[in-house]
Amino acid sequence: MKKPNTKSGIFLALAILVLAAIGAWFFWDRSPSPAGPAGPSKGAVQEDEASRLVAKMSPEVKIGQLMMIGLAGTTIDDQGQRQLEYCHAGNVILFDRNMDTPEQVQHLTKKIDTTIRKKSGVMPFIALDQEGGQVLRMRKAFPPVPSEQSIGQSGQSAQAKQWAVTTGDALKKLGINVNFAPVVDLGSQAERSYSLDPGVVTQFAHEAIAGYEQTGIWCSLKHFPGIGKVKTDPHIDGDSVNSSKDDLMKQDLKPFENLIKSEDNQKMFIMVSNVTFPALDPNLPACVSKPIMTDLLRNTFGYQGLIVSDDMEMGAMAKHYAFADMGVMAIKAGADMVLVCHEYAHERETYDGLLKEYKSNAEFRALVDEKVTRIVRTKLNHQ
Repeated sequence: MKKPNTKSGIFLALAILVLAAIGAWFFWDRSPSPAGPAGPSKGAVQEDEASRLVAKMSPEVKIGQLMMIGLAGTTIDDQGQRQLEYCHAGNVILFDRNMDTPEQVQHLTKKIDTTIRKKSGVMPFIALDQEGGQVLRMRKAFPPVPSEQSIGQSGQSAQAKQWAVTTGDALKKLGINVNFAPVVDLGSQAERSYSLDPGVVTQFAHEAIAGYEQTGIWCSLKHFPGIGKVKTDPHIDGDSVNSSKDDLMKQDLKPFENLIKSEDNQKMFIMVSNVTFPALDPNLPACVSKPIMTDLLRNTFGYQGLIVSDDMEMGAMAKHYAFADMGVMAIKAGADMVLVCHEYAHERETYDGLLKEYKSNAEFRALVDEKVTRIVRTKLNHQ
Protein backbone atom coordinates (compact mmCIF):
# COMPACT_ATOMS: atom_id res chain seq x y z
CA MET A 1 0.00 0.00 0.00
CA LYS A 2 1.17 3.51 -0.87
CA LYS A 3 2.34 5.57 2.10
CA PRO A 4 0.06 8.58 2.79
CA ASN A 5 1.35 12.04 1.87
CA THR A 6 1.47 13.79 5.27
CA LYS A 7 2.00 17.29 3.85
CA SER A 8 -1.02 16.95 1.55
CA GLY A 9 -3.17 15.91 4.50
CA ILE A 10 -2.08 18.95 6.52
CA PHE A 11 -2.78 21.32 3.64
CA LEU A 12 -6.20 19.74 3.11
CA ALA A 13 -7.09 20.10 6.81
CA LEU A 14 -5.98 23.74 6.82
CA ALA A 15 -8.02 24.46 3.69
CA ILE A 16 -11.12 22.94 5.28
CA LEU A 17 -10.64 25.07 8.41
CA VAL A 18 -10.21 28.27 6.37
CA LEU A 19 -13.32 27.53 4.31
CA ALA A 20 -15.29 26.76 7.46
CA ALA A 21 -14.18 30.05 9.01
CA ILE A 22 -15.12 31.99 5.88
CA GLY A 23 -18.51 30.28 5.77
CA ALA A 24 -19.17 31.01 9.42
CA TRP A 25 -18.28 34.66 8.94
CA PHE A 26 -20.47 34.87 5.83
CA PHE A 27 -23.57 33.49 7.51
CA TRP A 28 -22.98 35.25 10.83
CA ASP A 29 -22.59 38.66 9.21
CA ARG A 30 -25.89 38.33 7.31
CA SER A 31 -27.99 36.74 9.99
CA PRO A 32 -30.34 38.82 12.14
CA SER A 33 -28.57 40.37 15.10
CA PRO A 34 -29.48 38.91 18.46
CA ALA A 35 -32.04 40.72 20.54
CA GLY A 36 -30.56 43.42 22.67
CA PRO A 37 -31.54 46.66 24.38
CA ALA A 38 -33.82 48.65 22.07
CA GLY A 39 -32.71 52.12 21.09
CA PRO A 40 -34.79 55.14 22.11
CA SER A 41 -38.15 55.35 20.37
CA LYS A 42 -38.97 58.21 18.03
CA GLY A 43 -41.39 59.54 20.61
CA ALA A 44 -38.75 59.48 23.33
CA VAL A 45 -36.25 61.28 21.10
CA GLN A 46 -38.82 63.98 20.29
CA GLU A 47 -39.70 64.30 23.95
CA ASP A 48 -36.05 64.80 24.86
CA GLU A 49 -35.54 67.28 22.01
CA ALA A 50 -38.69 69.20 22.98
CA SER A 51 -37.55 69.39 26.60
CA ARG A 52 -34.10 70.57 25.48
CA LEU A 53 -35.54 73.32 23.29
CA VAL A 54 -37.97 74.49 25.99
CA ALA A 55 -35.20 74.57 28.61
CA LYS A 56 -33.32 77.05 26.40
CA MET A 57 -36.33 79.36 25.95
CA SER A 58 -36.71 82.57 27.90
CA PRO A 59 -39.97 83.16 29.80
CA GLU A 60 -40.99 85.61 27.08
CA VAL A 61 -40.55 83.05 24.30
CA LYS A 62 -42.42 80.38 26.27
CA ILE A 63 -45.42 82.67 26.70
CA GLY A 64 -45.32 83.42 22.98
CA GLN A 65 -45.71 79.70 22.28
CA LEU A 66 -48.93 79.69 24.31
CA MET A 67 -50.57 82.27 22.05
CA MET A 68 -51.90 82.39 18.51
CA ILE A 69 -52.33 85.96 17.32
CA GLY A 70 -53.66 87.75 14.27
CA LEU A 71 -51.92 90.35 12.12
CA ALA A 72 -53.45 93.44 10.57
CA GLY A 73 -52.49 93.34 6.89
CA THR A 74 -51.22 91.45 3.88
CA THR A 75 -47.57 92.07 4.76
CA ILE A 76 -45.54 92.25 7.93
CA ASP A 77 -45.12 95.99 8.12
CA ASP A 78 -43.22 97.79 10.88
CA GLN A 79 -46.19 97.61 13.21
CA GLY A 80 -46.71 93.92 12.52
CA GLN A 81 -43.01 93.22 13.08
CA ARG A 82 -43.14 95.03 16.41
CA GLN A 83 -46.19 92.98 17.40
CA LEU A 84 -44.50 89.69 16.59
CA GLU A 85 -41.47 90.79 18.59
CA TYR A 86 -43.44 92.18 21.54
CA CYS A 87 -45.53 89.00 21.94
CA HIS A 88 -42.65 86.72 20.95
CA ALA A 89 -45.37 85.18 18.82
CA GLY A 90 -45.12 81.44 18.35
CA ASN A 91 -48.23 81.06 16.19
CA VAL A 92 -50.36 83.14 13.81
CA ILE A 93 -53.90 82.91 12.44
CA LEU A 94 -54.85 84.46 9.09
CA PHE A 95 -58.10 86.05 7.94
CA ASP A 96 -59.35 87.59 4.70
CA ARG A 97 -57.67 90.85 5.70
CA ASN A 98 -54.34 89.04 5.36
CA MET A 99 -55.07 87.33 2.06
CA ASP A 100 -55.09 88.93 -1.37
CA THR A 101 -53.52 86.53 -3.88
CA PRO A 102 -51.92 83.09 -3.50
CA GLU A 103 -48.50 84.58 -4.27
CA GLN A 104 -48.93 87.26 -1.63
CA VAL A 105 -50.05 84.69 1.00
CA GLN A 106 -47.05 82.48 0.18
CA HIS A 107 -44.73 85.43 0.71
CA LEU A 108 -46.49 86.36 3.98
CA THR A 109 -46.41 82.85 5.45
CA LYS A 110 -42.76 82.43 4.49
CA LYS A 111 -41.92 85.68 6.28
CA ILE A 112 -43.91 84.61 9.35
CA ASP A 113 -42.19 81.23 9.39
CA THR A 114 -38.70 82.69 9.03
CA THR A 115 -39.27 85.36 11.68
CA ILE A 116 -40.69 82.99 14.29
CA ARG A 117 -38.15 80.21 13.71
CA LYS A 118 -35.32 82.71 14.16
CA LYS A 119 -36.71 83.93 17.48
CA SER A 120 -37.94 80.67 19.03
CA GLY A 121 -35.97 77.90 17.32
CA VAL A 122 -39.16 76.06 16.31
CA MET A 123 -41.69 76.34 13.51
CA PRO A 124 -44.92 78.31 13.99
CA PHE A 125 -48.44 77.06 13.64
CA ILE A 126 -49.95 79.15 10.83
CA ALA A 127 -53.71 78.63 10.90
CA LEU A 128 -56.90 79.44 9.06
CA ASP A 129 -60.65 78.80 9.45
CA GLN A 130 -61.37 77.12 6.12
CA GLU A 131 -64.52 75.12 6.78
CA GLY A 132 -66.21 75.59 3.41
CA GLY A 133 -69.60 77.07 2.59
CA GLN A 134 -70.07 80.42 4.30
CA VAL A 135 -66.76 80.14 6.19
CA LEU A 136 -64.25 80.30 3.35
CA ARG A 137 -61.29 82.70 3.22
CA MET A 138 -59.90 84.16 -0.03
CA ARG A 139 -63.01 82.87 -1.76
CA LYS A 140 -62.17 84.14 -5.27
CA ALA A 141 -58.82 82.34 -5.41
CA PHE A 142 -59.66 79.20 -3.42
CA PRO A 143 -61.38 75.97 -4.52
CA PRO A 144 -65.18 76.29 -4.00
CA VAL A 145 -65.41 74.05 -0.93
CA PRO A 146 -69.07 73.26 -0.13
CA SER A 147 -70.50 73.62 3.37
CA GLU A 148 -70.37 70.71 5.80
CA GLN A 149 -74.15 70.58 5.70
CA SER A 150 -74.09 70.13 1.93
CA ILE A 151 -71.45 67.40 2.19
CA GLY A 152 -73.41 65.65 4.93
CA GLN A 153 -76.65 65.78 2.95
CA SER A 154 -74.92 64.00 0.06
CA GLY A 155 -74.86 60.86 2.19
CA GLN A 156 -71.38 60.12 0.86
CA SER A 157 -68.78 60.38 3.62
CA ALA A 158 -66.00 59.97 1.04
CA GLN A 159 -66.83 63.52 -0.07
CA ALA A 160 -65.65 64.78 3.33
CA LYS A 161 -62.23 63.24 2.69
CA GLN A 162 -62.13 64.46 -0.90
CA TRP A 163 -62.81 68.06 0.08
CA ALA A 164 -60.39 67.85 3.01
CA VAL A 165 -57.66 66.72 0.60
CA THR A 166 -58.55 69.53 -1.80
CA THR A 167 -58.49 72.06 1.04
CA GLY A 168 -55.35 70.66 2.63
CA ASP A 169 -53.40 70.65 -0.63
CA ALA A 170 -54.38 74.26 -1.33
CA LEU A 171 -53.47 75.39 2.20
CA LYS A 172 -50.12 73.62 2.09
CA LYS A 173 -49.20 75.47 -1.10
CA LEU A 174 -49.99 78.72 0.70
CA GLY A 175 -47.68 77.85 3.61
CA ILE A 176 -50.54 77.21 6.07
CA ASN A 177 -50.25 74.13 8.28
CA VAL A 178 -53.38 74.22 10.51
CA ASN A 179 -57.03 74.32 9.50
CA PHE A 180 -59.58 74.94 12.24
CA ALA A 181 -62.00 72.38 10.79
CA PRO A 182 -63.98 70.16 10.76
CA VAL A 183 -66.89 71.42 12.83
CA VAL A 184 -68.30 68.45 14.76
CA ASP A 185 -71.14 70.34 16.43
CA LEU A 186 -74.60 68.93 15.87
CA GLY A 187 -76.81 71.18 13.73
CA SER A 188 -74.87 74.44 13.91
CA GLN A 189 -76.29 77.46 12.11
CA ALA A 190 -74.95 78.73 8.78
CA GLU A 191 -74.73 75.21 7.34
CA ARG A 192 -71.64 74.45 9.44
CA SER A 193 -72.53 70.91 10.56
CA TYR A 194 -72.59 67.57 8.76
CA SER A 195 -75.71 66.42 10.59
CA LEU A 196 -77.82 66.36 13.75
CA ASP A 197 -76.92 62.68 14.15
CA PRO A 198 -73.78 62.03 16.25
CA GLY A 199 -73.00 58.87 14.28
CA VAL A 200 -73.17 60.65 10.93
CA VAL A 201 -71.02 63.53 12.22
CA THR A 202 -68.46 61.02 13.50
CA GLN A 203 -68.34 59.18 10.17
CA PHE A 204 -67.92 62.30 8.03
CA ALA A 205 -65.42 63.91 10.43
CA HIS A 206 -63.38 60.67 10.43
CA GLU A 207 -63.05 60.97 6.65
CA ALA A 208 -62.14 64.66 6.88
CA ILE A 209 -59.41 63.93 9.42
CA ALA A 210 -57.99 61.28 7.09
CA GLY A 211 -57.96 63.79 4.25
CA TYR A 212 -56.10 66.41 6.23
CA GLU A 213 -53.63 63.83 7.50
CA GLN A 214 -52.98 62.74 3.91
CA THR A 215 -51.96 66.31 3.01
CA GLY A 216 -49.86 66.92 6.13
CA ILE A 217 -52.20 69.53 7.61
CA TRP A 218 -53.26 69.59 11.26
CA CYS A 219 -57.02 69.81 11.59
CA SER A 220 -59.07 70.84 14.60
CA LEU A 221 -62.32 69.46 15.93
CA LYS A 222 -64.56 72.27 17.15
CA HIS A 223 -66.30 73.65 19.18
CA PHE A 224 -65.96 71.42 22.27
CA PRO A 225 -68.23 70.45 24.00
CA GLY A 226 -70.56 71.26 21.04
CA ILE A 227 -72.39 74.53 20.36
CA GLY A 228 -75.09 73.44 17.94
CA LYS A 229 -77.83 74.43 20.38
CA VAL A 230 -76.73 78.02 21.07
CA LYS A 231 -79.16 80.82 20.23
CA THR A 232 -76.79 83.77 20.55
CA ASP A 233 -73.79 84.05 18.26
CA PRO A 234 -70.74 83.84 20.58
CA HIS A 235 -69.09 86.55 18.48
CA ILE A 236 -71.73 88.89 19.90
CA ASP A 237 -72.22 87.71 23.50
CA GLY A 238 -72.20 84.73 25.78
CA ASP A 239 -74.81 82.00 25.78
CA SER A 240 -75.60 78.80 27.64
CA VAL A 241 -76.42 75.29 26.47
CA ASN A 242 -78.84 74.09 29.10
CA SER A 243 -78.89 70.39 28.24
CA SER A 244 -78.37 67.85 31.00
CA LYS A 245 -75.00 66.14 31.28
CA ASP A 246 -76.57 62.86 30.20
CA ASP A 247 -78.00 64.46 27.04
CA LEU A 248 -74.67 66.14 26.27
CA MET A 249 -72.81 62.86 26.65
CA LYS A 250 -75.24 61.04 24.36
CA GLN A 251 -75.51 63.79 21.76
CA ASP A 252 -73.22 66.83 21.48
CA LEU A 253 -70.17 65.26 23.12
CA LYS A 254 -70.47 61.92 21.35
CA PRO A 255 -68.61 62.83 18.11
CA PHE A 256 -65.73 64.28 20.13
CA GLU A 257 -65.52 61.19 22.31
CA ASN A 258 -65.70 58.83 19.32
CA LEU A 259 -63.02 60.66 17.35
CA ILE A 260 -60.66 61.10 20.30
CA LYS A 261 -60.74 57.34 20.85
CA SER A 262 -60.38 56.37 17.18
CA GLU A 263 -57.97 58.95 15.72
CA ASP A 264 -54.31 59.86 16.25
CA ASN A 265 -54.61 62.71 18.75
CA GLN A 266 -51.27 64.14 17.63
CA LYS A 267 -52.66 64.89 14.15
CA MET A 268 -55.47 67.14 15.38
CA PHE A 269 -56.27 69.95 17.78
CA ILE A 270 -59.49 70.46 19.70
CA MET A 271 -60.88 73.99 19.86
CA VAL A 272 -62.93 74.73 22.96
CA SER A 273 -65.87 77.10 22.75
CA ASN A 274 -66.53 80.19 24.84
CA VAL A 275 -70.11 79.10 25.58
CA THR A 276 -71.28 78.08 29.07
CA PHE A 277 -72.56 74.56 29.80
CA PRO A 278 -74.13 74.71 33.29
CA ALA A 279 -74.46 70.91 33.53
CA LEU A 280 -70.67 70.64 33.15
CA ASP A 281 -69.58 73.88 34.84
CA PRO A 282 -72.23 76.21 36.31
CA ASN A 283 -69.92 79.20 36.53
CA LEU A 284 -67.49 79.53 33.62
CA PRO A 285 -67.44 79.32 29.82
CA ALA A 286 -65.86 76.16 28.43
CA CYS A 287 -62.62 77.82 27.30
CA VAL A 288 -61.76 78.80 30.88
CA SER A 289 -63.34 75.80 32.62
CA LYS A 290 -61.19 73.19 34.36
CA PRO A 291 -64.10 70.73 34.74
CA ILE A 292 -64.60 70.83 30.96
CA MET A 293 -61.06 70.96 29.61
CA THR A 294 -59.07 69.05 32.23
CA ASP A 295 -61.60 66.79 33.97
CA LEU A 296 -63.73 65.89 30.97
CA LEU A 297 -61.59 66.35 27.84
CA ARG A 298 -58.23 65.24 29.26
CA ASN A 299 -59.11 62.85 32.05
CA THR A 300 -62.44 61.29 31.07
CA PHE A 301 -62.00 61.19 27.28
CA GLY A 302 -58.23 60.71 27.47
CA TYR A 303 -57.40 63.34 24.84
CA GLN A 304 -53.62 63.72 24.38
CA GLY A 305 -53.38 66.39 21.68
CA LEU A 306 -53.38 70.18 21.82
CA ILE A 307 -56.28 72.13 23.29
CA VAL A 308 -56.82 75.62 21.89
CA SER A 309 -59.34 78.22 23.00
CA ASP A 310 -61.72 79.93 20.64
CA ASP A 311 -61.02 83.62 20.02
CA MET A 312 -60.96 85.52 23.31
CA GLU A 313 -62.05 88.70 21.51
CA MET A 314 -65.53 87.33 20.86
CA GLY A 315 -68.23 89.05 22.85
CA ALA A 316 -68.82 85.89 24.87
CA MET A 317 -65.49 86.54 26.59
CA ALA A 318 -64.48 90.14 25.88
CA LYS A 319 -67.68 91.59 27.36
CA HIS A 320 -67.22 89.75 30.64
CA TYR A 321 -63.51 89.29 31.40
CA ALA A 322 -60.29 91.30 31.19
CA PHE A 323 -57.75 90.20 28.59
CA ALA A 324 -55.03 90.28 31.23
CA ASP A 325 -56.96 87.56 33.07
CA MET A 326 -58.45 85.45 30.26
CA GLY A 327 -55.22 83.90 29.05
CA VAL A 328 -54.18 82.92 32.56
CA MET A 329 -57.63 81.48 33.27
CA ALA A 330 -57.57 79.42 30.08
CA ILE A 331 -54.09 77.96 30.66
CA LYS A 332 -54.83 77.11 34.28
CA ALA A 333 -58.08 75.45 33.24
CA GLY A 334 -56.42 73.19 30.68
CA ALA A 335 -55.88 75.02 27.39
CA ASP A 336 -52.49 74.76 25.69
CA MET A 337 -52.93 77.77 23.41
CA VAL A 338 -55.02 80.92 23.55
CA LEU A 339 -56.40 82.68 20.46
CA VAL A 340 -56.47 86.47 20.38
CA CYS A 341 -57.06 87.27 16.76
CA HIS A 342 -57.65 90.91 15.97
CA GLU A 343 -56.62 93.91 18.08
CA TYR A 344 -52.92 94.36 18.82
CA ALA A 345 -53.74 95.96 22.18
CA HIS A 346 -55.76 92.91 23.28
CA GLU A 347 -52.98 90.57 22.19
CA ARG A 348 -50.48 92.52 24.26
CA GLU A 349 -52.74 92.61 27.31
CA THR A 350 -53.17 88.84 27.14
CA TYR A 351 -49.44 88.32 26.69
CA ASP A 352 -48.58 90.66 29.56
CA GLY A 353 -51.04 88.89 31.87
CA LEU A 354 -49.56 85.48 31.09
CA LEU A 355 -45.98 86.68 31.48
CA LYS A 356 -46.71 88.39 34.80
CA GLU A 357 -48.29 85.20 36.17
CA TYR A 358 -45.38 83.11 34.88
CA LYS A 359 -42.82 85.27 36.67
CA SER A 360 -44.71 85.43 39.98
CA ASN A 361 -46.23 81.94 40.34
CA ALA A 362 -44.01 78.86 40.55
CA GLU A 363 -46.94 76.48 40.07
CA PHE A 364 -47.98 78.34 36.91
CA ARG A 365 -44.38 78.21 35.64
CA ALA A 366 -44.37 74.43 35.90
CA LEU A 367 -47.74 74.25 34.13
CA VAL A 368 -46.55 76.51 31.31
CA ASP A 369 -43.36 74.51 30.84
CA GLU A 370 -45.44 71.34 30.52
CA LYS A 371 -47.73 72.91 27.92
CA VAL A 372 -44.94 74.50 25.91
CA THR A 373 -43.17 71.12 25.81
CA ARG A 374 -46.37 69.56 24.44
CA ILE A 375 -46.61 72.30 21.80
CA VAL A 376 -42.97 71.97 20.76
CA ARG A 377 -43.19 68.18 20.65
CA THR A 378 -46.20 68.45 18.35
CA LYS A 379 -44.28 70.78 16.07
CA LEU A 380 -41.30 68.44 16.00
CA ASN A 381 -43.61 65.62 14.92
CA HIS A 382 -44.38 67.64 11.81
CA GLN A 383 -40.86 68.64 10.82
